[in-house]
Amino acid sequence: MKVNILLIVVSAVFLTAVHAGASGFGIGVHSGYGSIIYEENTTAFGNDITSEAVLDTVLFGISAEYTFTEPGYLFAGIVTDWAFGLEDSETWETDGVATQTNDLEVFGQFYDIRFGYKNTVAGLYYRIYASGGWDGIHFRRDEFVSRGVAVSGDVTEDFSLWRIGAGAAIGYKFGKWALDGRAAYAHYPDAEVKNSSVPDVKFDTSGTCLDMGFGLARELSANMSLYLGGTYTEIRLRESDIKQKGLLQAVFPDSSTRLTAGVVNLTYAF
Repeated sequence: MKVNILLIVVSAVFLTAVHAGASGFGIGVHSGYGSIIYEENTTAFGNDITSEAVLDTVLFGISAEYTFTEPGYLFAGIVTDWAFGLEDSETWETDGVATQTNDLEVFGQFYDIRFGYKNTVAGLYYRIYASGGWDGIHFRRDEFVSRGVAVSGDVTEDFSLWRIGAGAAIGYKFGKWALDGRAAYAHYPDAEVKNSSVPDVKFDTSGTCLDMGFGLARELSANMSLYLGGTYTEIRLRESDIKQKGLLQAVFPDSSTRLTAGVVNLTYAF
């Protein structure tokens, strides 16, 4: 429901802008391939418990941007990404001793709305913007082996992360080519995690997101360009308070999600 409402609002904003008469409107489609490294760590119950998984990842997304007629150089945009972390093994250690393995799949969806200012000076172009949005990450674990004993069943975990942040991009165009780089930082002031192994319990947390990219763009026509580059995203969430349910105590640990991928993007401007 959160995602549907967000997309409806954004779509309404862009449709209104286009019908009002845009000085510049562009859409893009991008895809990529890389990896997600996911790690957890906690000492909340005395022992040092850690986990790590490395998943091959397929990335897909769309983007849109509208440049306002008045005043000039102001823009609004949205960037969406869907990341599919393909199933692989996750390993757990307690005080440095391996205690468990399981299979892990990850699906991430990321929605970022941007408002900012852009300009061009000779061959140099740049933009700065404020942003906000929502990130959702779904984990599914199964095929558990705990201390050599197979355990049946599966466990799901969902992150719901509202973000606010800012970013900047800069590039240099020479002929039909351009070098392009970007960096953005966001804070998650309101983040929650739900785990199916402790139903009806919500873990409250907060965190940060760092997003960077660099690549080379080529103008294919007056309205179309192609971009090839790399992207890096790091999401860090803080450990929650310990939750009590009956005799069970549970905590969401410190976590790190790092996505690295090569990306190709095709953009068309109206």
